[in-house]
Amino acid sequence: MQQEQPDYQQFVERNNILPDDSIYHFNQEEHNDFIDKKPWDSSPNYFKKCKISIAAVIKMLIHACLGKNNEVMGLMQGRCHQETFIIYDVIYLNAEASEVNVTLTPEAMGEYIQMIEMLETVGRVHPTVGWYHSHPSYGCWLSGTDVQNQRMQQQGYGAFVAVVIDPIRTMTNQKVDIGAFRVYPDGYRPQKNIQDDTTGIPTQKIKDFGAYHDKYYSLDIEIFSNSIDSKIVQGLWERYWGVRLSQSVLEDNQLYLRQCLCDLKDKCFIKYDQPYQGSGQQNNEKQQIKEAQKFSVELAGALLSETVKQILFQ
Repeated sequence: MQQEQPDYQQFVERNNILPDDSIYHFNQEEHNDFIDKKPWDSSPNYFKKCKISIAAVIKMLIHACLGKNNEVMGLMQGRCHQETFIIYDVIYLNAEASEVNVTLTPEAMGEYIQMIEMLETVGRVHPTVGWYHSHPSYGCWLSGTDVQNQRMQQQGYGAFVAVVIDPIRTMTNQKVDIGAFRVYPDGYRPQKNIQDDTTGIPTQKIKDFGAYHDKYYSLDIEIFSNSIDSKIVQGLWERYWGVRLSQSVLEDNQLYLRQCLCDLKDKCFIKYDQPYQGSGQQNNEKQQIKEAQKFSVELAGALLSETVKQILFQ
């Protein structure tokens, strides 16, 4: 326990986790009134922020780490306050998963309904306001399938948010790699799109990213802590710490690190027999430098993590 607390404090500092003891206020009538008014219908970019409890973040990380190279999926409970989603808790779903896709089954929905009924018996009445899934090693963004799923949820529930978390990059960088997204209405075209940075996205995923990057937008994310959750967070952190210790960042993620290196080689390959392409080539070179810097930091972090483990436990 003496070694876990400093590590947790470092986690808090790196992720700029802020205390907030007033955030658990929930009024069902106020929430129902907000949902009935549907203020998001007046603006495609109505929602601006997603605040997530540290307990929910650690739960998502544990779930995603246990999935290893397969995607995982779950639902999020919380509330909306004006232009902000507030996520209190998450519920795991036993979905059919692969390295590139996750599908919700009828059995998983049955388990979810049972869980909601159990929570209601102990006074947990927060509504479901979003879903999350993992992108092991390839960053936080929405694929074509994700966009379709999120659009369907927004059409059905309105105030619904999609969260994507990358457990491998989180373990490598020691900073939560997470994103929150809302999909634009079908047919809407944003005037200015900022979802075009492909840094860290594998080559084989860039086509999918590029085809849908103007279909959604990102919300600012803020992770908060609360004195009510302190004991729960302590137990969750110990479990997450155990999962991290049981996994080797270098061994378990060697495929990811190798793919990063291959992607970097492909993106940095220059055809010298072609004429200079001006500013376009300069932008490509800047992108390549960002890719190289990112890979160097991640590899150094993985090596440092393994070195510390060997010193402590061998």
